[in-house]
Amino acid sequence: MKYTEALEWLAEQAAFGIHPGLERIRAVLEVLDNPQTAYRTIHIAGTNGKGSVVAMMSSVLTQSGIRTGRYISPHLEEYTERIAIDGQDLSQAQFAHYLTLVRRAAEQVVAQGVDMPTEFELLTAAAFLAFREEGCEYAVIETGMGGLLDSTNVIVPEVSVITNVSLDHMRYCGNTVEEIAAHKAGIIKPNVPVVTAARGDSLTVIKKTAKEKKAKCWVWGRDFSVEQRSPGSRGQIIKVSRPGQDVGMFFVPFFGMHQAVNASVAIMALTVVMKQEPRVSEDALREGIACSTWAGRFEVTPKKVPVIMDGAHNEDGATALRMTLDEVYPTQARVFVFSSLEDKDLDGVSKALFRSEDRVILVPAPTPRSRRPEDMQSVIKAQTETADSIEAGLALAMERAGEDAIVCVCGSLYLLGDARKWLAIH
Repeated sequence: MKYTEALEWLAEQAAFGIHPGLERIRAVLEVLDNPQTAYRTIHIAGTNGKGSVVAMMSSVLTQSGIRTGRYISPHLEEYTERIAIDGQDLSQAQFAHYLTLVRRAAEQVVAQGVDMPTEFELLTAAAFLAFREEGCEYAVIETGMGGLLDSTNVIVPEVSVITNVSLDHMRYCGNTVEEIAAHKAGIIKPNVPVVTAARGDSLTVIKKTAKEKKAKCWVWGRDFSVEQRSPGSRGQIIKVSRPGQDVGMFFVPFFGMHQAVNASVAIMALTVVMKQEPRVSEDALREGIACSTWAGRFEVTPKKVPVIMDGAHNEDGATALRMTLDEVYPTQARVFVFSSLEDKDLDGVSKALFRSEDRVILVPAPTPRSRRPEDMQSVIKAQTETADSIEAGLALAMERAGEDAIVCVCGSLYLLGDARKWLAIH
């Protein structure tokens, strides 16, 4: 298949929806001779912060001279963003090549009576195959949803990471924090250490699972922590305490306390890796964290009116964005371009994020799961307007913003790809 044909085929499979389970992915990987066993892995789950931790950890491994794969979801502009090696996305030709091989394997297992794998399972298999064929030594793997039944949960990693747990994906992972934590704790493997910044009832579930699996559990606030942080114009400097190490100072090129915590999680997990991987040094750790990049997470586009892009699709993410806006732009007026998907807690997000004086332009996200802008107006208590698209919403926001204002695009990662394209030409 060519790249456009690969995308068309993926879209056909996406129409069948989400069906958690491991039977289909295991069958496909078996036909492909289990590529996920050809390199070492790091597995990352959590409600928020997964992508940032993936970005920092993979950057450090690459900085250490280790050929490193990275698998994330969703993408912002192109499917090729989901699979990267040493920080470089696969080319469209490579993506199509590996998906063609996965398609053949999938058709073979269907002929044997197994259901056709889901879109995410096919992408996961393509990533695992690409990492083997491209000679990766490590791969940093982000779960798609939950953990226990997520298609990435066929690996036995060097370390498991659970960033945090809050209410999200309740249709698939449960209606309580404890139920969702049990799904995320499903990535914990026997005798494989786990690092987490979860708290409260979710932490209790994770610690219990780790004890049952005889997995050493490193907990934020108990075993490692952020001792101090100094925000700056390009990010922040943090001091991190870790077992067996002096308090270390790191530059983190991301904003907000939540990113300081994410960085400390990445640093602790890499400290675990360092015990059996001598190529990861303290110098590589500092340099890799400092030069990491991650699009769409408080990403600032320097226009006449600054434009900030962030996901903020659940209440915890919205709280983190609000705190970061208060810290970085405490006096500026705020114009939001916002959308929300039908399965998200719009009331919780809007209460956490918007002030009464904020102006919010409501747009549809480019997915059938999007809420209608008019339906969101009845929930959001700030000053609201509607627009027919993200592009129209951005144009309106730039008109509404005064000289001393910022524009913030948020509410769903699905918005950010179109927003970045629009900003590139305006």
